[in-house]
Order: sequence, then structure tokens, then C-alpha cells
Amino acid sequence: MRKHLLTATAIATALTAGAAASADEYRVPTHAMALLTSTRISEIVHAQHVRSVGDPYLYNGRYLMRCYDRSGQLGYCTVDPYSGAFLGVHVTL
Repeated sequence: MRKHLLTATAIATALTAGAAASADEYRVPTHAMALLTSTRISEIVHAQHVRSVGDPYLYNGRYLMRCYDRSGQLGYCTVDPYSGAFLGVHVTL
């Protein structure tokens, strides 16, 4: 009886190890997306008719850039680093 339990345990372990290895083989990494360059971020901000003050920097998963909005108030422009979507101007009071 003991011999059968050890054999069954060994077979079950081998099957689960093989299934886990094949599942890892086909996973696509989601973190391997390329970020946009800082020059492209500057172009996106200038396309929105917003005057930039400094260089863009990555903060909390978004690009921030000091800028003046259309009315001349100092604020921060936000751009998505993966899609390049202009997320808006946040004015500091």
C-alpha cells in the first residue's frame, strides 16, 4: 500500500511541475512596454498650445512637466508615458 501512495505522489508532483513550466512559457510580460522619450513628451505638450518651463520627469507612473497654460498660470502638465495621451494641466494656486 505504501509503495502505491509514493508512486501516485511522485506522478502528481511531476504532472503539476510540467503544467507550471508550460504555463510560464506562454505568458506575455505586461511590464515590457516602452516608455515615450522626453522629446516626444515635449512635442505632445506643445501641440496642446501650452508653453513648457522645464524638462519632463516621470512621477507616479506619469510624465509631469512644469508649464504655463493658455491663460498664463503656472501649473503641471500630465502625459501618459505609454500611450502619449495628454491628461491635462493642473494649476497650482
